[in-house]
Amino acid sequence: MIPQVLGTLIIFNSEQIVDGIRRRWAFGKDVNGGIIGKYRNRDYEAFKVSFNSRAGGNVDLTLTGALGNGLTIRKSGNKKYEIFSTDYKFERIAIKYGIEQFNLDAQQQEELFDMLYYMAFENYLDNVWLV
Repeated sequence: MIPQVLGTLIIFNSEQIVDGIRRRWAFGKDVNGGIIGKYRNRDYEAFKVSFNSRAGGNVDLTLTGALGNGLTIRKSGNKKYEIFSTDYKFERIAIKYGIEQFNLDAQQQEELFDMLYYMAFENYLDNVWLV
């Protein structure tokens, strides 16, 4: 019962989950706490800083917003879910900067798991007390 509830909660809260990834990207942070990458071209770096100074000139994966707006979660196995983007650049970006950039960082995962377990436990208690 609990795995089903957790799966439902993941899908139900998918927008909040992918929004965390978008926020991390806006600061140019990668999934391991470092930076996503550096731009090779100084002119392009300056151009990107003019649009998003929060990333400090580092790669932020947010030029048009299409990659982040296309983020979605789908079930990919019995207890597995994958986060990907429907944007046409997804595969190219995943190869260049790593597919892991489409995951939550450790802190985001911890916050998500805390929320999911709390909600699942609350749901369980509601069902136990109703029976």
